[in-house]
Amino acid sequence: MIYDKDYMRAQPTGYTFHFFIHGEIGCSSGYIDLLDALYNGTEGDTIYIHINTGGGYLDTAVELIQAMSTTPAHVITCADGMVASAGSLLFFSGHAFVVGKFCEVMLHDGSSGPMGKFNENLKSAESSSKRLAALYHSVYEPFFTKSEVKKVLKGEDLYLHADDVEERILKTMETLEETITDD
Repeated sequence: MIYDKDYMRAQPTGYTFHFFIHGEIGCSSGYIDLLDALYNGTEGDTIYIHINTGGGYLDTAVELIQAMSTTPAHVITCADGMVASAGSLLFFSGHAFVVGKFCEVMLHDGSSGPMGKFNENLKSAESSSKRLAALYHSVYEPFFTKSEVKKVLKGEDLYLHADDVEERILKTMETLEETITDD
């Protein structure tokens, strides 16, 4: 099984859920319990998403990111091992982060295989490229520079180890705090 819900605990302030995305990210129908927890979460709920994946279906990641962005629950993403491709999008979409001591995070340009007529493949690639650029800039830019995101979109893979990930998260959080303080 690609996805597994470990447990749910009731607390005076709400519920704590733990979900695991380990192995390839598959079709979104395998994540119904997680989506349900996100869409029905309350301000008192905490949802941990443990990630150890080489990536997978972008459409599933996009659906989960949408649910994460709209939930009033507190979403904590955990880099438990390899957090690559679509997994890195999920990780950096959390509200708070847990960085495993030996995790590795990898960002890369999208990939897919051609199917259909050449003109259809070209139109699909152009559309997917625009979609991916908007998604990457939205998710990654608080943690990465615009230049770094552009390099990834041009085909340069970016690998980070736990210390690098923690440093970026701390820097981003400090910047956000300064912005809030200045207002």
